[in-house]
Amino acid sequence: MAVLAGCGGGGHGSAPRRPALEVGYPFAFDTGDVADRIAFARLRRRSGIAVRIRDLGGVGNTVVALVRGEVQLATVPYSTAIRAVDEGANLRVVLGANMASDFVLAARPGIDSVQALRGRRVGYDQPGLDGETLVREALARAGVPASDVKLSPLGDSTARADAFAAGKVDAAVLDEADYERLLWLGRRDVVLARLADFRPHSAQTVWVVSQSYEQMHRVQLRRVVDGLLAGYAFVYTPAGRRAWIETARRSVLRGPDASLAPRLYAVYRRTRSWPLRDAPVTPAQHARTVRFWIRAHELGKPVPYARVWDSSFWRRAAYAR
Repeated sequence: MAVLAGCGGGGHGSAPRRPALEVGYPFAFDTGDVADRIAFARLRRRSGIAVRIRDLGGVGNTVVALVRGEVQLATVPYSTAIRAVDEGANLRVVLGANMASDFVLAARPGIDSVQALRGRRVGYDQPGLDGETLVREALARAGVPASDVKLSPLGDSTARADAFAAGKVDAAVLDEADYERLLWLGRRDVVLARLADFRPHSAQTVWVVSQSYEQMHRVQLRRVVDGLLAGYAFVYTPAGRRAWIETARRSVLRGPDASLAPRLYAVYRRTRSWPLRDAPVTPAQHARTVRFWIRAHELGKPVPYARVWDSSFWRRAAYAR
C-alpha cells in the first residue's frame, strides 16, 4: 500500500484531517500509472484531498472492494466495468484512465507471423480481458484456430515478460514498457500484432465508483475528476514531461530501466494515453467497442452507455475550464 501525503498542516490548531480517499488498482504499479500519481499529488496540493493507493490483486477483487465500500474509486479494464454493471453491480464509470491500449503480441525470433504460432505456447493476462482478446483476434484474422495454440494465463505483464525471456512461452502479450525492456536487453523479438490496430477507440481502463458513493459525495467526486483531468493535462506539457520522467525513474524505472523513461513517455503522449477534458467517451464510441467485444466473446450482450457511464463529471470539468 502506497500513501500520498495527507492534507493540511500538522501544527496545533490546524483543521482535522479528512479521511484519505481509498483508491484501488487491480494490478501492481507500472508505467501506465505514473500520470495518475502525478495527478493525485497535484489534487492533494490544490484541493486538500489525500489519497491512499491500494493494490487489490486482481480485477475481481477490485470490483468487490468497490461494491463493499472498501475503496471509493478504482481503475479497472473498461470491459470489466461493463460486465460488472451488466451483472448487477451498482457501479458507474466517471472517467477514462488509459485511453489507448499499449498491448503487443510479441514472439521470439524465428516466429515471424501469427500463422507460425501453431503448436506454440502463448502467455496472456486473464480469461475475458483484453490480452486474451488480442491473441484470439490475431489468430482469427490469420485463420488460425485457437485450439492450435497453447494459451497460458500468466498474470501481469512483467510476469509474462519474465516467462517469455526465460523461454517458458514462445510468445506473450506485453505492455509497451516490458516490450521496450526486452529490446533494451538486446533481444530481437517480433511484434505480431497490436491491440490498438483491432480495437475501436474509446478507453482501455476506466475510473469507477459505487453508485452510493457517487450519490453521497458528488461535490468531492467532481473535485477528484477535475483534479485528475487537470493533472493529465499537465503531464502533456513540457513541465509535465519532466515530472513524468522523474517520477518514473524514482519508482518503476529505477536503475538500468531509467533510460527507457523518455521513450515510454513519447509513446504515451503520441497515443494520447491520458484522458483529455474535452474528449469524453461518447455513446457511439461505447457502442462500437461493445460490438467489438461481443464479436471477440469478451462480452455476452450489448450494455447501454447510460447503464455504465455517468459522464456528467467529465463533461462538467470540460465546461468549467
